[in-house]
Amino acid sequence: MSDPSQDKGATRADLLRVWGPIVLLGIAAFAYTFSKLEPPAPRELTLAAGGPNGAYFAFAHRYADYLAAHDFELKVLETGGSLDNLTRLESGEADLALLQGGVSPGAALDGQIESLGSLFFEPLWVFHRSDLEVERLTDLVGRRLAIGGDGSGTRVLASQLLEDNDVSPTTSEWLELGGAEAATALESGAIDAAFFVASASASYIGQLLAADGVEVLSLRRSRAYRVRYPFLSPVVLGEGVVDLDANLPARDIQMVAAATTLVAEKELHHALVPMLIDALESVHGGSDLFTEAGSFPSSRHVDVPLKSEAAHYLENGPSFLYRFLPYRTAAAVDRMKILILPFIPLLLVMFKLAPPLYRWRIRSRIYRWYEDLRELDHLLLKEPTPEQARSALERMEVLEKEITEVTVPLSYMDEFYSLRLHVELIERKLDDILAGARLAREEQLQNGGTAESES
Repeated sequence: MSDPSQDKGATRADLLRVWGPIVLLGIAAFAYTFSKLEPPAPRELTLAAGGPNGAYFAFAHRYADYLAAHDFELKVLETGGSLDNLTRLESGEADLALLQGGVSPGAALDGQIESLGSLFFEPLWVFHRSDLEVERLTDLVGRRLAIGGDGSGTRVLASQLLEDNDVSPTTSEWLELGGAEAATALESGAIDAAFFVASASASYIGQLLAADGVEVLSLRRSRAYRVRYPFLSPVVLGEGVVDLDANLPARDIQMVAAATTLVAEKELHHALVPMLIDALESVHGGSDLFTEAGSFPSSRHVDVPLKSEAAHYLENGPSFLYRFLPYRTAAAVDRMKILILPFIPLLLVMFKLAPPLYRWRIRSRIYRWYEDLRELDHLLLKEPTPEQARSALERMEVLEKEITEVTVPLSYMDEFYSLRLHVELIERKLDDILAGARLAREEQLQNGGTAESES
C-alpha cells in the first residue's frame, strides 16, 4: 500500500507548483499598485475667509462646525478680502479660499486653482446720501466714495465700474473704506457714497437700508453690465422684501451680483470634495433674498475652472459609497478600490486558469502512459509473433512498475484505476497470445512424435 503522507506531500507539491507562480505574480502586482496608490486624505485644511465682521468669515465658521461633526478640522484664516484670500492660496498659506466672482487672475494662477462651485450671490450695493441726485454711476463724479478696503473684492469691482463710467480717482475722491466702517462714515455724512459687495445678511447692509438720509442706487443698466462683465448677474431686490412693515426697500431695486465661489489648490485630495460640498449645501442650500432654495451650491456662475470631482458631484449627487457610508469610511474604500479593482480581472483569470492547470498536471501523470498502451494495442491488431508479444509483455511489466510508484489525489483515483485496468487488459491479451503460441508448439511437437512412431 502507498504511504498516505507521501500522497498528501505530492498533492501539496502539485498545488504549490500550480498556485505558487500565480500567487507570486499577484503579490508583485499588488506591491506595484500599492506603490502607486495616492496618500490618504488629510484630516485638516485651512480656509482663507475674509475679515471677522464679514459674511465670508461667518460662513467659514459654519462650514467648520459642520466638518467638526465629521471629525475633520477646518481652520479659518482671517484676511483682508477676496484678493488677499487669493494671495494666501497662491502662497500655500491656505488650502481653500472664498473668492468673489471677477477677482481671479486671467489664467486663474496658471491653472493652479480650481473651483468647488458657486455658493451664493453677493450683490453690489451702492448706497448714497439721499440729498444727492444720483441716478447713474456717472453722477458720482466729484464725490467722496468708499470703494472697499485694500485686498477686498469690492474694491476690484467698484474700480472697474467707476472707470467704465468715467469716474476716476482724479475726478472724485476714492477712499479705501469697506464694511461697517464705510457704513458708519456714510451715515455720519463723512462720505457721499459707498460700494459694498456683500450678502444681504451682512449687518451693515440692513443698517443702511433702514437708515434715514441714505438710499440704495438702482442700476437700471444692470443688463449692460452683465454683457460687459460675464461674471455678473442681474438681480432684483423686490419692494418690501427686506421689511414688509417698513416697506424696505420702497421700490424694486435693479442690481448686479457676483457669485462667491469656494476655490482650492489644484492638488486638493479628491476624497475631500464630497464632504466639503455637503458642508456647502448645509449652509447655502436654502433660499435668500435673491435665490430660491436649492440654487446653490452650483456648477454655474464660476469663472475659475471647476474641479472634475466637484462638477460630477454637483450634477449627479453623491456616489454609492458616499451615499451609504460615513465620509472617512467611504474615502478609505474609495481609495482602496483603486487598488482592488485592477485585481478583479486578474483574480478571475487566476481562478479560471489554475484549476484546469492543476487538473492537467495531475492527469498528465496518468495519461503519459496511454501513448505506450495505444502503440501496444495497435500491435495486437496486427497479430504479433510470439517474440513480439514477449517483448511487449516485458515493456508492460516495466510500465506497470512505474505506474505503481505514481501518487495522485484521491479525487483522481478513478482515472488512475482506469489506467491500471487498461494495462491489465493489454497484459491479458499478450498472455493469451503467448499461451496460444505455447499450445500450438506443444501440439506440433505431439504431432511430430506420433508421425515418427507410425513410421
